[in-house]
Amino acid sequence: MIAHVTVHTAKLEETLEFYQWLLDLPIARRRETPKGEIVFLGAHETKFELIGDREAKPIDAKGMVIGFVVGDLDEKLGMLDSKGISYSEIVSPRPGVRFAFFRDLNGCEIQLYENGEG
Repeated sequence: MIAHVTVHTAKLEETLEFYQWLLDLPIARRRETPKGEIVFLGAHETKFELIGDREAKPIDAKGMVIGFVVGDLDEKLGMLDSKGISYSEIVSPRPGVRFAFFRDLNGCEIQLYENGEG
């Protein structure tokens, strides 16, 4: 089981607000550290961890994607449109499954995944 996925960001508050806005991810834990702040997002076992780091550089992790399940892909893509965030074409490998990709504020490749099969 994966405990968490971590992103170091120079834009902690902006990144936190973005993921709460787009995916309704609740704050599970938030704590200060000697070098900044750590925020864990999510309501389930696996958490999305954001570490505030003023010196963090945009991520260029080719081949790595962080995927999030969404209930309504079209709604989420409309939200991205409203912020001027571009995304890939929608991919549908089989009936009921659709997904698209975009890059977040930190350069992470993010997949929004809708599984309408049940």
